[in-house]
Amino acid sequence: MLRQAKLAGAFILAACIFVLEGAPAAHATTKLPDPAKAGVAEKLFRLDCGRSLANDESVWTPGANAGRSIEFSSTCWLVKHGDEWLLWDTGVPEEAFNDPKGWSTLPKLIVYHLDKTLTDQFAEINLKPGDITRVAISHTHGDHIGNVRLFPSARVMMQRAEYQWIYSPNGPNDNVNQLMALARKLLGTPKNLQLVDGDTDVFGDGSVMLVSTPGHTPGSQSLLVHLKNAGFIILSGDVVHLEGNFEKNIVPSLNTNSPESIASMEKIRQLMAKYKAKLFINHDKKQSNKLKLLPAYYD
Repeated sequence: MLRQAKLAGAFILAACIFVLEGAPAAHATTKLPDPAKAGVAEKLFRLDCGRSLANDESVWTPGANAGRSIEFSSTCWLVKHGDEWLLWDTGVPEEAFNDPKGWSTLPKLIVYHLDKTLTDQFAEINLKPGDITRVAISHTHGDHIGNVRLFPSARVMMQRAEYQWIYSPNGPNDNVNQLMALARKLLGTPKNLQLVDGDTDVFGDGSVMLVSTPGHTPGSQSLLVHLKNAGFIILSGDVVHLEGNFEKNIVPSLNTNSPESIASMEKIRQLMAKYKAKLFINHDKKQSNKLKLLPAYYD
C-alpha cells in the first residue's frame, strides 16, 4: 500500500511538471502592433458575469473608505474574429445563478450574485458554450475563472507566471492563499491549456493582443482589441478596479506586488496614448452600467 501511494504521488508530481513545463506555449513575447497596420476583430460583446457587494471598500482603496460597502460589476467579453469566438474571462460560477445567499471567494469580505448565466446570454446570439474556441483569462481569481469548465474543448490562454503562481507555496496573506487554493479548484486541468509569456498576439494579425500587466497577481493580463469602427479598446482585467484608483495609482491591499501594479497602470496609460484606446474597467460598476450589453456590440 505504501509503495502504491508513493507511485501515485510520483505520478501526480510528474503530471504537474508536465503542465508547468510541457504545456503548449505561445511564441515568445510579441511586439505590440503598429496602430496603422493592426488587423481588426469583427465584434465585441459585453456579458453580465455577476455583481458583488463588499463590506470594506478600503481593501481596494487603502487608507480611505474603511468599513464602507461598495458594489462591483463583474464583466466578461466575447470577441468574434472570423470563424472563431474568444471569451475573455468566465465570471462567477453558474451554480450561483439566482441563489439568494450568493457565492464568494472570500466570504468575510465579498459576496457575488449572478442574475444571468453565460449559457443563456450566448443563446441570445445563437451560440452555445461549445462554439467558443478560445478562453483567455485575465487572472485566476474565482470571479474570473468560475466557468472555465463549461468550455472543455476551448484553448485556455493564460500567462505562465500566473499558472506557476497558483501552484507555488502559500505566502503570508491568508486571503491570497485562499484565492490561490480556489483558483486551483476552479481551473482544474484544462485539456487545451496554452501558457503564454508576456504580450502575445492571439490571432497573428494584431487585432487581439494579450497584454502582460502583473501586480494584481503575478500573471495578470489585459486585452487590447482593435475594431473597425470603435477603434482600440483595452479590457482591464484587474490591472485597476476603479477609475479613481487608475487616476491616483491606488493599489488594492490584495494585490501581490505594489510596484508591479503601478508599472502596469503606467503601461496601460502608454497604450491608451499610443492607440488612442478606450479603457473598459471590469469591476467599475458606474462605468460598466454605461457600456453596451449583449446582444448589442461594438464593431
